[in-house]
Amino acid sequence: MACNPKNVETSTVNKFKLLFAKINEPTCVMDNYYTDSLINKIIETRKDNNYICYIADLLLEPIQNLEKYHVSVQVFLIRLLAFCVSKELYFTKIMCKKSNSLSKAYSELGSPTMVPSLRVAYLEVALSLVDHHTGLYWLLETGMWKEILSTNNDFKTVFVTRQKYKFISKLVWRINDLEDEDNLRLVLNYIMKPLETEFIITESITIDEEEDTCREFEPMLQMLNSILSDGSQVTKTTLFMNLLLNDYKVVSHLLVVSDRFRKESLTSVLNKVVFRLVLAKIFHQKPLADDTVYSVEDFLELRVIYFNTVQFLIMRRNAMAILDYCHSCNVIWNTVWHDRKPEMCKPDGKKVDLQNKMLFLCLVPPLAFIGRNKPMNSLEDKVQAYIMRLINASCEHTAKAAMGLRELTLELDTESIVLQSVKRLSSLNNSMNNEQANLIFQGLFYILKQFDPTEVCGDSTPESMFQEDQENLFVFTYVLEAVLLLVKNYDINWQESLEVICLYNVVYNILKKQNLSTKFVVTALNVIAVTVKKFLPPNLSLLMESKPGSAIHDLGRLVYMKMHDLHWEVRDSALELLHVCTEISYIKFPPFQKQIIENDLMVVAAAVALNDHEFYVTASALKCLGAACKITAIWDQLQNKYPDIQDLLLGLLRNNQEGIVRKEACNVLNEIYLNIKLSPAFKQKLYEQMVAAAISDFHWEVQLAALKFWKNVIRSRMCEQGMLDGVFPPVTFSKESRKIVTLNKAEIQRRLLRMLDNLASVGCLTVLTKLLHEDTEVEIMDANLSLSLLLLDILKRYEVPECIKPVDGEPRTMQEFLADPRKDESMDDDDVIIKTEESESDNVIDSIINVDDMNLLTHIYERHMKLQNNKPELQAKPLIKLLRYVPPYLFVNHLMSKDFKGVIEYKKQWRNGIRSVESLLDDVLGIYEIGEEVNNLDCY
Repeated sequence: MACNPKNVETSTVNKFKLLFAKINEPTCVMDNYYTDSLINKIIETRKDNNYICYIADLLLEPIQNLEKYHVSVQVFLIRLLAFCVSKELYFTKIMCKKSNSLSKAYSELGSPTMVPSLRVAYLEVALSLVDHHTGLYWLLETGMWKEILSTNNDFKTVFVTRQKYKFISKLVWRINDLEDEDNLRLVLNYIMKPLETEFIITESITIDEEEDTCREFEPMLQMLNSILSDGSQVTKTTLFMNLLLNDYKVVSHLLVVSDRFRKESLTSVLNKVVFRLVLAKIFHQKPLADDTVYSVEDFLELRVIYFNTVQFLIMRRNAMAILDYCHSCNVIWNTVWHDRKPEMCKPDGKKVDLQNKMLFLCLVPPLAFIGRNKPMNSLEDKVQAYIMRLINASCEHTAKAAMGLRELTLELDTESIVLQSVKRLSSLNNSMNNEQANLIFQGLFYILKQFDPTEVCGDSTPESMFQEDQENLFVFTYVLEAVLLLVKNYDINWQESLEVICLYNVVYNILKKQNLSTKFVVTALNVIAVTVKKFLPPNLSLLMESKPGSAIHDLGRLVYMKMHDLHWEVRDSALELLHVCTEISYIKFPPFQKQIIENDLMVVAAAVALNDHEFYVTASALKCLGAACKITAIWDQLQNKYPDIQDLLLGLLRNNQEGIVRKEACNVLNEIYLNIKLSPAFKQKLYEQMVAAAISDFHWEVQLAALKFWKNVIRSRMCEQGMLDGVFPPVTFSKESRKIVTLNKAEIQRRLLRMLDNLASVGCLTVLTKLLHEDTEVEIMDANLSLSLLLLDILKRYEVPECIKPVDGEPRTMQEFLADPRKDESMDDDDVIIKTEESESDNVIDSIINVDDMNLLTHIYERHMKLQNNKPELQAKPLIKLLRYVPPYLFVNHLMSKDFKGVIEYKKQWRNGIRSVESLLDDVLGIYEIGEEVNNLDCY
């Protein structure tokens, strides 16, 4: 059967032939990374190519002599076979010659001699066969599906297990869709075979007998769990569910099994399967549809099963299993319903929500943790009210289960159980609505409040309150992380959770403690940042400033201390909090400005930005400076301390080795340009550095930041010429003549020509022209072209290109410009001389390492910052200095001379092409390794 090469390039076909020729070499060993990439790309692009026919033809010979190849080659060939047999025609063609060997491979699938990667490859073939009738018929007729399911568990890996259970799920639902009852019964008989054992009627079994029986049952339960996890199928009336529930009576049998066995891993999956089955039974009787209405009675059996299972696990004194079961039921419930969860009401009108009952049980261990060693009536009134609210919203069975779980939590390893409960609550991130998230937030808040030292000591804070039990710190850290997750991702509001207003004060007070872990402090600072950003009422700024002694009033001091912390993660989080406070103080809450100024926060941030050895911290500090330049009072204080701060920022942009720092320095300078009145001398230096950053920086994000600066320069020049929002008004005020000027066509053209001359003189047009070169990174070129076309569009609107005339002696094309003997000066790093007092710096670092007292540490850190700030002034010359500037005529002419959009599109296609099938074939073949004309450094 010949292939018709319609959509396949000849070069790609030839490389496939080369690949199979290489495979036939006796010493061929393939690299898994490259072969996996190639196969995944072939599968991904199967709709856009016709490789399958060529690969099928080339596979016919090697697939018959598979044993002679290295195992890496075998895996590659079998995965290619899985790709080919997904098409019914090529399956038939290959199976004419390969049938016996494939059957032999499946019969040896459980052999310890077969490597796991080869097993996974053969399972991929089986999954492909299920997709079409011929392959499905072959699996059923030959009984190969039994060989796949009977794979010995002792030789499995997680990848084999995953593929095996994926296969049985796909097989069952495929047969179900075909309504082939005979074959469906055949498969179900095989799966349910362990239920035929005599253990059900045996009065007692030994430990060894139980272990052997469990080894048979676990695969059956895992297969059922995999089949029932297909939410799109279980919400319908299906033949499979009818057989499973009515003919096999599987729920009754599994309940007997759960009563007989004690192995935790078995009962865990068994309980989940029973819950899935009973939930699926509801949909079998009443399929889920847009107009389906469910009543409380429809879910009666599910509620009975759920509460009976919880009580059963309580009797077995297994608190961890209860938490695991409640969490799994939550996930299953949410997966089945998605956004169409039913609202059920009792006859008395009381709303019933089974998921809320599950969440209530997950909250029991944290609530027990709050009230341990305390009688109920001694708890805080709000905690009691919260617990009563949960009880009133539940039912008698939920309350009994909660009391049992509470007793277990207090009698067993309380901290461990609470920790697991919080972890499971955190992992429900995608399985809750806002109402449930608020409910959980309140419970976690009350745990966190137990960690607040003022809850124990009131306003007085003796030293003893700072000594925290490290055994509990791990629990509080996870609670705080869960709180952060909730306030960031859900609508936690004071109407439903009044506690969110107190969250800031509680976390602030906790941070007064000593010996907190770095992880806790970082999370706490992030929580404070979110609360300040989302929950700080803006109307407070209209009433009064923060009250002295309050947590809000002392926020500046907290940030100041944490900015001096030894751990860079804490310093980084403190700077992020400072950035949030600075942004908010600009409009929403101006009183923060006073705290920032009184505590010298921006001065310290500048010291960190200029001297910290961690570049992430430096970048965060620079963001603070960018926000500060919008606020006159804060910026004035900073400039009093650092009169040359603008030059120092230019030095960072020029000299720092980290791209992320240079990018943030570029962003800060951009903000300064927009918000601060600059001297002409500094503007000139700024333009030179931004030209160098846009053209010469190796970090593409720095180049993009520099292009944003030039975009602001263009807007500024347009505003100077009277343009408003991209258009010229009928009249404007002229600074030159100090008169009202009518903006007619001639006047607008004159102003735009003057603007172009100005942009040319500062190097802006040179940047826009040079970054259109084909060697420019595609993201940079694309952003640059958008800016250039925006400018050209305005020029065309007012017919300016026709008015631009070349000046005698100026280049008219880029070829002439590049042929100019004058070259731009390139400044090496040696041009920048930096002197440091190393011995004195080493002494400071040693003192930091050896110090214990926090106050002394702050003084040493400040001394270190002062030492760093006393460096000689950096001669921060730009990386390049332009000796030639692109004039307006050359810029416009060059921009209109070529289809740069087409160039960018070609570059994008080329970039995608380096991960094309042909390119990946080159990688597998090693063409880049053996090519004589390829530069070794030419890597992509």
